[in-house]
Amino acid sequence: MFHRSAHSRNLHPVSKVAHAFRVSDWPLNQFDPDGLRYVATVSVRVHWFLSAVVFVETVYRAHYGATLFAAYMSLLLLLAGFNGFVYCRLRSRRPITWRLILAVFTVDLFTISAAAAISNGFNHPFIHLFFYPLLAGFAVMFTSFRLNMAWVTMVSALYLAISLAAGDGLDMAARDEKTLLARIAIMYAIVAMVNLVSRFERMRWGQAVDRERTLQRERTELSQAIHDTTVQSAYMVGLGIDTAKRLGGDANPELAATLEATAQLTRSMIWELRHPINMGGIYQGRELGRVLRSHATSFTNVTSVPAELTQSGVEPPLSIEARSLLFSIAHNALTNAYRHAGAGQVSIALRYDAEGIRLSVSDDGTGLPDDYADRGHGFANMTRDAHRLGGSLVVEKRGPMGGATVACVVPSSAQLA
Repeated sequence: MFHRSAHSRNLHPVSKVAHAFRVSDWPLNQFDPDGLRYVATVSVRVHWFLSAVVFVETVYRAHYGATLFAAYMSLLLLLAGFNGFVYCRLRSRRPITWRLILAVFTVDLFTISAAAAISNGFNHPFIHLFFYPLLAGFAVMFTSFRLNMAWVTMVSALYLAISLAAGDGLDMAARDEKTLLARIAIMYAIVAMVNLVSRFERMRWGQAVDRERTLQRERTELSQAIHDTTVQSAYMVGLGIDTAKRLGGDANPELAATLEATAQLTRSMIWELRHPINMGGIYQGRELGRVLRSHATSFTNVTSVPAELTQSGVEPPLSIEARSLLFSIAHNALTNAYRHAGAGQVSIALRYDAEGIRLSVSDDGTGLPDDYADRGHGFANMTRDAHRLGGSLVVEKRGPMGGATVACVVPSSAQLA
């Protein structure tokens, strides 16, 4: 108990500072996987370009000694090495977090400050210019005005200290202090203007997201309302069909077949109504595996055909669009298994690994005919969705369960986050 209280007391000042700068809000409310990955991609490209420029500036017509040259190259290797680390994370599809982006800014600040300190400080003709894109990039990422003011104050104070202490310092006779003041004022102006534009764009983006969520919630509620009323009617129709089948017996095989087909059509109608309702879980932020498991349960309850989901690997960050497309492919494959294959059992497999994502639906039904692709729009829709994901649709007419297997294979290089 003592240790817990002491720990709480130690964290209390940190929490107060975080609350003052609203640091606890922006990581959760303003960052999405798509945006972070895009920012990281642009950052990597910009850093490669700037690294090439700095390398040319360092080696072309060098006018300094070996010690300073070695210091420049060490800083350049640090910058390029960390940029290569971020690039590898992007290539391997590993998560990009706001902490990693913050680390990029920190490394940039250290590199620029060190270069300014060893390059005659204030009197270097252009190194101070690298502070400006650093501050602008930070203002784009983190829209808290207080946080941005704290960041630019820290950067300007660091540059002030370097200007006073490094190299020849300030030449008051040449009015260097006025130039220094102008440079620092420009830092604040850049941060304020970029922060204003960034906050405005984030507000528009947030409003668009809120509208989309509201529309999706209304669609889901409407589908649920239609589902509830239709299911009740369909259930009563099903009871009537069962009663007619029982009364008719086996005396009229054609009537029995017609009644069975009508009952199956009723169950298919109910199953189709589950698509927008269960997909609503994706728009609520649930993982694809969780939503598919619930969908498989609905399939079993509606059609009386057992369906089971097996998942291997950890689900990576996926965009709403990617999860929706994968969900739709699984739904269409389940629909085909029930309507056309006469399946008695269905298996859904969801696999995540270093190679990418594989979603497959297998059944023990009658398999697929040779012209399956030309029948209806189901396979055309699944193929289109797979291509939109950057993957492909793989179809086996006779899969491991005896019936068909439909699989969507998405490589790790596809942009899904």
